[in-house]
Amino acid sequence: MRRSVVLLLGAVAAAGGLTLLDSNDAPPPVRIDGAALAETAIQTTTAAVMAPAVPGVAPAGSAKVEAADPDGILRDGDRYFAQLPNGKLAELTLDPQLQELAESLLNQSRVPRGAIVAMAPDGRILALAGRRTEATTGGKDGISDPRLATSVWAPSASVFKLVTAAALVHAGVDPEASVCYHGGIRSVMESNLADSKKDNRCENLAFGVGHSQNAILGKLAYQKLVPQTLEAEAKALGWSAPTILGIPSLDGTAGELALPDQHDLEFAKAAAGFHGAKLSVLGGALLAATFANAGQQPAPRLIAKIDGQPVPVAPGRRMIDASAADAVAKMMVGTCADGSASRSFRGGKGRYRVAGKTGTLTTDSPFYIEHSWFVGFAPADKPQIIVSVLLGNPEDWWLRGHEAARKLIDRALGPQTAMSRDGDREGTLALATP
Repeated sequence: MRRSVVLLLGAVAAAGGLTLLDSNDAPPPVRIDGAALAETAIQTTTAAVMAPAVPGVAPAGSAKVEAADPDGILRDGDRYFAQLPNGKLAELTLDPQLQELAESLLNQSRVPRGAIVAMAPDGRILALAGRRTEATTGGKDGISDPRLATSVWAPSASVFKLVTAAALVHAGVDPEASVCYHGGIRSVMESNLADSKKDNRCENLAFGVGHSQNAILGKLAYQKLVPQTLEAEAKALGWSAPTILGIPSLDGTAGELALPDQHDLEFAKAAAGFHGAKLSVLGGALLAATFANAGQQPAPRLIAKIDGQPVPVAPGRRMIDASAADAVAKMMVGTCADGSASRSFRGGKGRYRVAGKTGTLTTDSPFYIEHSWFVGFAPADKPQIIVSVLLGNPEDWWLRGHEAARKLIDRALGPQTAMSRDGDREGTLALATP
């Protein structure tokens, strides 16, 4: 569903109100303070709309503030607005450049299911987009569905290795300590769980995370952890917590857990990301933000102001200790430097390092999807942008998660332009032009 609206400012604006006109009745654009305000087509991915139902996606949770009117979404310059049922106007945190790029990347991917979230380290949602197609093989004609960014509909795949890595650090495992293994490229086998004559290579936990090496994570988890400690670590990181954005159709849950109870091969597989955990794309952003913020997880927020008055910001929460979070963040740098996402991030302009985690897992229900994940942040030493991308690719794919993430990060950290306006957006990311 799309709706074109026009923001008409004049005597009504001077009186503190807004008039929303259907595009068929709209007058010519008017100029206020030298800025032309023309008709703007606002897609449903601007976040305050009621999205169509998606098979396999649970209904969203309850909200703490009033829902936005689905027909009252508009853009004015570099701001997005949503009209609330009580007539008040909410200014959203979305950034037009990142929002438009996220939507464009999803369209380029042609995926049957996909979503992107970009977030500032303090929890402001800068982009939130989802896409689906009627055809199970994807295609050029997609439908905007922002709930794919906030609802749990996909396995977390190897992104769950970040949870396992944090649990292993808490269990006393040195990320640089040598671990000998064999195999582990696409699976975890019984022979991987104990030291074996088949072990023909030695690396460490940091290598296992950066290269998404299943045998290393499975072996260390089996030897150092039990199901209860791994589940406790996931919950400590907010895996099953609700995500409240203030708009009922977009509130959701960070993730879902169904880890094995027995300490066996299936537990080792779960620790490596093969099953037992699902993650929303917003949940992936929050997970990455926790490691970017030295263990502090921000409260995600989509509404910045109501009728010009800033909405109180919920404080961040301490999820894990800073030393463990920093250790995992350092491992994530290896993913982009020489690991599973290095083809996308290595050989760049060299202005910054990226910390991230990839994940790939194929499922056949309700139809074939190869889930391509990337969660991460940049610059690694002083984060300014958090990115979470999930592309549910068909067998013939156009784009991988880490490739889309690279484009988002490059846009966010490109040549800077001043974006603060009257001091009311101090700290907002300065974004490059396309």
